Amino acid sequence: MGYDIRVDIDRKSTGGTFTNYDTIRGTVTLAVTSSIAVNNISVKLEGVSKTELLVPKVSAKRERRNKRDRKDRSERDKRLQDEHKVLYDTMVVFPPDNVRQVSNAKEFTLTPGNYKYPFEFKIPLNNSCVKLSGITNAVSFNSQRFDFSINNGNFNRNTIRNIATSYINNATGAQGPREPQKDQTDYHIVGQLPPSLSGIGDFASIKYFVKVTCKRASLLKMNLRATDPFIFLPLDLDENNQVLDSKQHREDNREVFVRKDIVFKNKVPSVNGVVIPSDKQLPPNPRPRGFFTKLLDPGTNNRTTSSTSRPDNSMDLPFAFEVRFRHPAFLIPTKKPSFKLFLVTSVNPNNFNNAKFGRPDESNGLGVIFMQRLVVELRSITTISVLESDGVSKTIHRSRHDEKIPIANNALHNAKFDFSNATRQKSSSTTSNYGPRELYEIEIPARYYENCILPDRLSPSFTTCNISRHYDMSVVAGFSSERMVDPGNDQEVAAKVRYVDLQCTNMKVLSGIGMANSLLPEDEPLPPKTPRRPEAPPLPDKSQMASQVSSQQTPQDPSPRYEQDSSASNAPLPTYDDVMNQGTNGRAPRRQYQQDEQYYVNTDA
Repeated sequence: MGYDIRVDIDRKSTGGTFTNYDTIRGTVTLAVTSSIAVNNISVKLEGVSKTELLVPKVSAKRERRNKRDRKDRSERDKRLQDEHKVLYDTMVVFPPDNVRQVSNAKEFTLTPGNYKYPFEFKIPLNNSCVKLSGITNAVSFNSQRFDFSINNGNFNRNTIRNIATSYINNATGAQGPREPQKDQTDYHIVGQLPPSLSGIGDFASIKYFVKVTCKRASLLKMNLRATDPFIFLPLDLDENNQVLDSKQHREDNREVFVRKDIVFKNKVPSVNGVVIPSDKQLPPNPRPRGFFTKLLDPGTNNRTTSSTSRPDNSMDLPFAFEVRFRHPAFLIPTKKPSFKLFLVTSVNPNNFNNAKFGRPDESNGLGVIFMQRLVVELRSITTISVLESDGVSKTIHRSRHDEKIPIANNALHNAKFDFSNATRQKSSSTTSNYGPRELYEIEIPARYYENCILPDRLSPSFTTCNISRHYDMSVVAGFSSERMVDPGNDQEVAAKVRYVDLQCTNMKVLSGIGMANSLLPEDEPLPPKTPRRPEAPPLPDKSQMASQVSSQQTPQDPSPRYEQDSSASNAPLPTYDDVMNQGTNGRAPRRQYQQDEQYYVNTDA
């Protein structure tokens, strides 16, 4: 051909990951080996949110034919696509501004040589959705399925007929004004730019890229195009949709937790004490018995000399397993856990020592339990929508994709905890279902779950026009009331280990990118506080995650529980700043947020 065009983004300053308010710089390179006539060279910054769904296609005609033998191709499922341009900006790099101001020429000839044109874009905070409506000439081709799609799958003969009928009716006034479809009203939302998304095929994807187009002067010549995809991660926003400041001191000391009860029945002390009375006289020696007395009452010799029997010193051990976050709860991929684990009981620790025997520092073993296993799992829920239109009516179809993500499966092998060492929980009377009684807790050492780190590929939680992503987290712990002889023996595990399952719904996963408020432009509007799509299935409210669950094995509906003070542990729960700055001296590099290989293909449409 003699022509080659390329666009390259400068990734040195950001490590390859871009966020809101970043400036994307780069260079367009055009290599010309023979003269070429062009109209202009333009560069576009784009972000495309795309969904695809198979929708059953109902054929009314086939029903009226009363099952004729002729095959009806409309019986097949319809493949619908929904595409939203959440980010769009453009600039002309050739001809330059000074030439366009003094010349009205529409065609320019470039002689052989290498041409370089710099470009620069600013990434905003909010999306700017641009949605094409009606019949368009957009034709997409899927190289894997070898099929075409026109107008996002909404193109057929009925579409043309309905649009023509609607146009005639509106022009002649045959019908009054039509009310907008309920499903179509407010279909687009204004919110923060969503993150890059890939890895679930054509079901849902969000791609960001810079595209250059060299528009040829002749209609018979194909335009030259090139793209360079880049990865986008949005800034972390707080519950008020304000940008989190990595240097900001957060004064909210509330905590949110999920707790579930368990009871070990008939615990017997492993260390017994005996109280010896000091002032009570010894019983007198029995009188000698004669021959006839022994003969008439032979069982008398077997009777004990004391009528006092040994009291039953067993007791039930009620306790709860708890995961605790600072409010609002959050997780950050590649960072250490932002939560802590606790064991909580309403029984006073003095019941678990030998204080009444004069040895208060000695445990009687009634409060000893053993933690055998800890399993942490994350569930990713991706909800999508596609818009079906026949030229008159419009219907929104929804679907979801769930993925289980193992985080940790730790075998602890008789990790011992003794409630005789429990400390009083602050403000416990306001955070428990035990009534006015005090609560006592033991913090599980972080070394038992420090490997609970989310993978780098995880997208942060987000909601945009046609895609939303949220997460649920489950924490399962196995406990036994006695030491396991062989933790690898399945029969012993089944007989001795009881499991507690904590369900943390609608967990907020953050990007892990913050910035100082002083860098925010004053004229940049913030997104609405709670953007949502109408008619979408309701997602669990985040406040419901703070709950207590009854002692039954099946968790009940959670209810919010908050603590105004930190726990009895010396170290408070980690804040956003604490998690972000772990081992970074206050300056954390951006995570790479690696994408699936599909992210880098089919961006030149």
